[in-house]
Amino acid sequence: MVAEPIPQAEYAAWLTSPRVIRSDGSVMSWVNPEHPGYPYPEIAGYMLSYLSLHGRETAPTRNRIAQRLLRQMAPSGAVGRRETEYVFDSAMVLAGLLAHEANGGLLPDAAMIDRLRDYIVRRLERRVGLDGALEAAPEHWSASYGCHLIKTFIALTAYDATRATHTTPLIERMLAELLPLYDRGRFHVNADSDITYVHAHCYALEGLLVLDGRGRSGLRSWIEGGAEWLAAGQAPNGGMPAEFDSDGPRMEAHADCTAQAVRIWAAVDRQRYAAEIERGLDYLASLTIGGGIRYRDESSDVNTWATIFGAQAMDWAQKGGSWQWLI
Repeated sequence: MVAEPIPQAEYAAWLTSPRVIRSDGSVMSWVNPEHPGYPYPEIAGYMLSYLSLHGRETAPTRNRIAQRLLRQMAPSGAVGRRETEYVFDSAMVLAGLLAHEANGGLLPDAAMIDRLRDYIVRRLERRVGLDGALEAAPEHWSASYGCHLIKTFIALTAYDATRATHTTPLIERMLAELLPLYDRGRFHVNADSDITYVHAHCYALEGLLVLDGRGRSGLRSWIEGGAEWLAAGQAPNGGMPAEFDSDGPRMEAHADCTAQAVRIWAAVDRQRYAAEIERGLDYLASLTIGGGIRYRDESSDVNTWATIFGAQAMDWAQKGGSWQWLI
């Protein structure tokens, strides 16, 4: 039996509370007094996209977040964490700032969007996923030139649409290099690994959904196959195990990739995946506390990005989803 849907206002209230969005515009990674989170620029980008979907009345809060992001930008134009500049994180900030601008928000520096985009393009042209001190092993999904970078296309195509630029050659080259990571429905994290990290697999599908929506043909088999693989891998409790190898799941379920899977199913075929969507929502509801979603069953971290994805997943499950709204 699926749990009662959590009211969207409850999620919105938690996400916009001072525990999550600080007075200086920082967006926190999670809330847990016993294990405090940290200001996370990538998640600030998601927050800008989320709030932009809720109308121009959110512009004052978004303006504060954008101001903070400007202060967090490196001279290179990148954003990241500590001493590491991530291409992916920078792209999520770029997508958020573009959504913010399109929905009545103010940019504290008109050139910040251009600097972000130029940094992302330069690094992707070099097949680089990050710069600076490594926070993870070089082969780790987030540190590598891997499938998750397909989601950068959301930011690049949005920039192209508003600035009349043309990154199609770069996108096509990346597709030629990264689509071969797809193996019988699942994306390997990179060319050196058999592992599928479901969070990254879903990022790849999200980027493909946006490209497909913008008219790039020939992607439906990857999208539909990836959605079907997610459905086959869903755990009995409705959650998505966070990691797989060729032998099957090798990690417990996480809220973020579960919410991403629900969004993908809702966008691909809400009727076909109705049962999987219900089970996914039931799992997310079981992790919800006070309007926020805990990262996993045994965690007390009420996670900001999982809550953003989860709120959108529950909305799409009820009303249907579209590539245009993907965060």
